[in-house]
Amino acid sequence: MELVLASNFDPKLVPGLGSLPVESLFGNFPTSLVGGGRPPNILPSVTEEDFRRHLAEVHASGRRFYATVNSADTGLREYRPSFLEQFSREIARLVDWGVDGFVVAVPLLLDRIHQEYPDLSLSVSTFARIRTVAQGEYFLRRGADTLVLEEANRDRGLLTGLVDLGARVEVLVNQTCIHDCPFRFHHLSTSSLASQEGAAGPWFEYPLLQCGLEMVKDPVKLVSGIFVRPEDLSALEELGVHRFKISGRNHPTEWLLRAARAYSDRRYPGNLLDVLSYVQDRGPRGALRRLRARGDAPEVVGPLSDAFEALGEMELDNRAFPPGFLRRVLATDCGRTRCSDCGYCAQVARRVIRIRGAPLDRYQPPATLPDPSALLPCFGPGGGPPGPSRP
Repeated sequence: MELVLASNFDPKLVPGLGSLPVESLFGNFPTSLVGGGRPPNILPSVTEEDFRRHLAEVHASGRRFYATVNSADTGLREYRPSFLEQFSREIARLVDWGVDGFVVAVPLLLDRIHQEYPDLSLSVSTFARIRTVAQGEYFLRRGADTLVLEEANRDRGLLTGLVDLGARVEVLVNQTCIHDCPFRFHHLSTSSLASQEGAAGPWFEYPLLQCGLEMVKDPVKLVSGIFVRPEDLSALEELGVHRFKISGRNHPTEWLLRAARAYSDRRYPGNLLDVLSYVQDRGPRGALRRLRARGDAPEVVGPLSDAFEALGEMELDNRAFPPGFLRRVLATDCGRTRCSDCGYCAQVARRVIRIRGAPLDRYQPPATLPDPSALLPCFGPGGGPPGPSRP
């Protein structure tokens, strides 16, 4: 087992890892030329001194550090005459400091790094959305050594196909994105563009609200999502996957260490949401509360805020999952099967979900809700609270 852990650059993070099997950490400044896949307002401020100190701590512990330059959308900046030269200088600075590799999504950027540093390790980000063996093979031919899966991490055929290519397959285990999320592409573009230097990005990402509303309407979508329980890692190892990514660059150290320990121990005997990202609750609920406190669009914010409160009181009893949960999912062709025809995740959801202490069958989703798109201007630049200071 190799764990790959998000870094929040806290001086307490690396010492807290002890002997946990965390092979590497990943992160970057909140903003950069191409961006790093997370909006800067949710990330801690990082100075050059912070970055270099943290890098030294990671190396002293015998671990590696990957810098994220994994935006899926460069905002057409690549057509500027000086873009590639600027990008090369940014990469050179990080290499000089001692980063061990990069996480990349755009082939143009991967090509540039590999041409200039052919021996450097390159991971293909989840933002590349690898969904076929042919896609994975393409990235490997261009110099990547690791393929990171998120949305397709329950696709048995894809996992075995990529392993058979000789790729080092890395699976993101603690995200709660819904199965084949239709908002995913918009969300990745929003995060990518918001994390670029000089961008006037939103303070809250609207696709998260849309995704969260899917869970408000049907909490079963949480169970049918893309997370992998600590107890189910062996199902992936049987397919040849031994590298597991834990996300959470915006989380405090205590949370990151708890997640790393849970996956290292291969068990978590409590509320599984304690170690999952669960962005569909934490993000929208907090944003709506801010808008409600300011009195913005009460006819929309009020009903949405009330509806989301149920997600904040949801629990996922990890002890109630049936043995072999992921093996059963991996045996199903979820990409070509309607959830209503299968019904397995719904069956499990009735066993493991509690909302306000009650079983799922007692939950009544809201009958009607206002159109959330009316809130888009509230989330835009100047429409909400400022983010943290940036380097």
